[in-house]
Amino acid sequence: MSPPASSPSSPLPPPRLSDLVIPLGTLLGLADRPGEGHGLGPLDPDLGRALAATAVNSPHTTLCVTVTDPAGIAIGHGCARAERRSRAEAGLAAANPKKGGGPGPPGPLAALPARVNLTITATRLAELTRSAAPPGQPPWSFNRSDDPGPPGGFGAWMLTLPDGRRLTVKLDQVPTMECDHRHESHAYQPNDTLRHLVQVRDGECTFPSCSRHAKETDFEHAMPYHKGGRTCGCNAGARSRQCHQIKQSPDWNVTQPKPGWHQWETPAGRVYTQAPKRYPV
Repeated sequence: MSPPASSPSSPLPPPRLSDLVIPLGTLLGLADRPGEGHGLGPLDPDLGRALAATAVNSPHTTLCVTVTDPAGIAIGHGCARAERRSRAEAGLAAANPKKGGGPGPPGPLAALPARVNLTITATRLAELTRSAAPPGQPPWSFNRSDDPGPPGGFGAWMLTLPDGRRLTVKLDQVPTMECDHRHESHAYQPNDTLRHLVQVRDGECTFPSCSRHAKETDFEHAMPYHKGGRTCGCNAGARSRQCHQIKQSPDWNVTQPKPGWHQWETPAGRVYTQAPKRYPV
């Protein structure tokens, strides 16, 4: 029999920062807006920069960028992928890990993995012409790539980390406001891309009083799949397992007047509408 979870001999999961949301302008030194951490609350701009700088020292950190409308609602999103290198560059990087060649051995107080989500409005993204870090801070940069990115999206960008690593971020559309059934699955289960984009859009469980993180929820069809509901962003929402079961209870009904807006009707006839997550930008 395996030891119980609380047993001293059981390996504990490594410490990990939950989602850190940091305005991209704050990280680049172009603004001083606060961010937020799931379960941590608002983050002072300097603290946000420090946490991001620490997190990127871990090879297990995920870096993403979310484009929003002026209200902070997600309309575009992409996660960073390492730039492909030639064999010569890879060999040089392995020989010189301190020059940004790869993860290498972590520095002091480094290697605290996190999921870092950098936010920027579509207007500011279009106007972005420079990216300089605050005085005394390691340089970050975010520049447009020659790659056009996904069709209908917000292009491809190059994110350069303080240690010199370059990551490509391709910004796809998020199924909010309107739905063109992009990434639709014809099966009951969504593909990974659709699931992720719905999680980014909703942020948390879409039951009005539930705050469970969307990563810990079910991908749930507003109109049930077996009744003809489509597996797409127009008909999907993040629901915790308990709220998913409530939605399936008699006389409960959930509709989506538009993608990202979840309208709950209770057995008593009361109606509550949950809007998409509003990100700090």
